[in-house]
Amino acid sequence: MSLQSNSGSKRPTILAGAGTTPFGSLGRTLRAAESLQFFAIDLDLRQAWLLPSAAALGRAGDQGVVRIRSAWIPGSLTGPRHEARTAGLWSGLVHAATHLGLRTVIVPHRSEVTRGNWLGSESRRVFREANLGMVRHAIGVRGAEIQRGHEQLRQLQMIRHTAEEWDLDLALDLTGDVPHYLEAEAAVLRLVSRLTVVRIPSWVSANGELNTADPISRRVISILADQGYTGTISIVPMRSPWHISWQPPAPTSSEEWTRAMILDQYARQRSDDAPATYISPEIFREFP
Repeated sequence: MSLQSNSGSKRPTILAGAGTTPFGSLGRTLRAAESLQFFAIDLDLRQAWLLPSAAALGRAGDQGVVRIRSAWIPGSLTGPRHEARTAGLWSGLVHAATHLGLRTVIVPHRSEVTRGNWLGSESRRVFREANLGMVRHAIGVRGAEIQRGHEQLRQLQMIRHTAEEWDLDLALDLTGDVPHYLEAEAAVLRLVSRLTVVRIPSWVSANGELNTADPISRRVISILADQGYTGTISIVPMRSPWHISWQPPAPTSSEEWTRAMILDQYARQRSDDAPATYISPEIFREFP
């Protein structure tokens, strides 16, 4: 099935993809995102052992104008102090929604949770009781976990039907080890009606070279541009070889270049121009 172009003059909102240290610190992410004029950050909390507290987010918010627009949370919290950590998660997210512009909370599908209670239902309850109805919830779909062949399409259809049944949005994460067999066009077709967040790795490495090992996200962005997708696209920085492992990488000029290339892709779809001429990766060496 071919995708029909309806892009018109539409453009996505592009965020800086961010994470935290294991202890919940955002490091210099907000400051770096602000200096590069990103609208906001897309915050990944799935691997943090401690979640950012409301006080910590308050201090981060005082540093500048960049906001936290979306947050990926774990499907469950287990282990030591899990009750206190869960309470801290809700406190931080409610503060982010009230003061920092949080509008989307993304939680894994219930089927991915094998231990502990699924946090999706509790998260919706917390925001409903806090009268924060402007915050939407989305099911996170990890490209690295999508199955092969017909099972792949059946899996995506099941997730979309769940989202429709419970009035949830969908978010697609293309970071990590996304398999080459991911059918990008079929995935977008089945998710796009409720797709609000797409998380991709930066197309430019930390040393300024084009990332040629990631064809999937570029195909997905091309299809989204053709579909006139106006949701959120977040760009996750690539780690440099000398990066301190426990510190989250902050956005750099590499992510600024990736943002420019995404907008150029949208512009070319809109004007129906011929593809741009090839640009040598050497040009990016001027922007380490």
